[in-house]
Amino acid sequence: MPSAQRPVARPTHRPAGAVHPVSVHHALPMDADGFLLDPSLWSEAMACLITAIDGRGTLEADHWSVIYYLREHFLTYGALPPVSQLCRAHGMQRDRVKALFGSCRAAWRTAGLPHPGAEALAYMS
Repeated sequence: MPSAQRPVARPTHRPAGAVHPVSVHHALPMDADGFLLDPSLWSEAMACLITAIDGRGTLEADHWSVIYYLREHFLTYGALPPVSQLCRAHGMQRDRVKALFGSCRAAWRTAGLPHPGAEALAYMS
């Protein structure tokens, strides 16, 4: 059989507790506050789905630069960056970041990052 016609191998099992969204018909692996349980499950498609669920329109270049910055910072340091640092890194004013996502909480959720804790969440609104 030519290589172009070989069937694609699909995994037959998933690790215990893992939930992988396949389509909008499957539950997203989120906590009660809407934060992704495991950042490694995030994808760009999931970010678009979260944005659609929130009714925030379409993700564009500025959105993606903020999303990837948040993910890189969290996955490197285990914490959210100060908004002022994010703004300096992207040459944006706070108002622009707020206009893109509506709130820091929405940006964090869209980036597929886990619940930041009650104290941090209070500052994100």
